[in-house]
Amino acid sequence: MITCREATPDDIISILDLESRSMKHPWGEDDIRSLVTSSGKFAIVAQADSSPIAYVGASYVLDECEIGNICTHPDFRRQGAAKALLEMLFTKCKSLGITKVFLEVSSVNYGAISLYEKLGFTKYNMRKDYYGKGDDALLFVYEI
Repeated sequence: MITCREATPDDIISILDLESRSMKHPWGEDDIRSLVTSSGKFAIVAQADSSPIAYVGASYVLDECEIGNICTHPDFRRQGAAKALLEMLFTKCKSLGITKVFLEVSSVNYGAISLYEKLGFTKYNMRKDYYGKGDDALLFVYEI
């Protein structure tokens, strides 16, 4: 069973591990620490049993939130963790008075794009070849 909760400083090492397993350019410890300890930022972890298997990190200003990273351990992909994280993120955003959530995704990350569209994100722009030749950045927004 997958459960979600807000991340704490005790989760930093687990989040760093998730990043290193999932991202070409993982965030460093200072970036992750800032997510879980700074105002205007937050991270949410998804757990199977007591181990974090996925996380989302975001920052917000006034009524807008931007997702910086979302990743799932390779062994736990396509099991609902990212969907659960985003649903909790939407709930947190509503409680903060946030009305729009933004994110950017690689145009070749078909699984993530499909999930975002199923959850109601809308593509509003593109950055051509942002991640390299033929790999555009797609910009999405979710209106709460």
